[in-house]
Amino acid sequence: MTPAVPGRLLPHAVTVVTPATTTDSYGNTVYDYGPAATRVSVAAWMQQDQRIQVTAQGADPLQQRWLMVTNHSPVDRRARIEWTGPTGLLVFELDGPPGPFYNPLAMATAGSSGPHHTELTLKIVDG
Repeated sequence: MTPAVPGRLLPHAVTVVTPATTTDSYGNTVYDYGPAATRVSVAAWMQQDQRIQVTAQGADPLQQRWLMVTNHSPVDRRARIEWTGPTGLLVFELDGPPGPFYNPLAMATAGSSGPHHTELTLKIVDG
């Protein structure tokens, strides 16, 4: 993907962690986010979208939703995102597949049919 969002609008340094995979004794795929995982540092915009406490009965009251905008692509659907924000290290997992964002004006100007940037909906990994 050609960088479409200017760097000055992507002030946050995040790490995209793509897990290593192994197979357990039952034949199941196991995802490893430890030292064997691939880590890539990318520029992004991080934004907390859900700022209210969830009050539904049985819901996790610490649940949060975040938006990440980046020029980095592709992002594996099983990737995790590590970001040291104002409150310290946060680890996110994707909440749905990464979404390519298209901008018809930019596509016409550049003569391109590719996506403008990637948007990811994230939730905090707890535990």
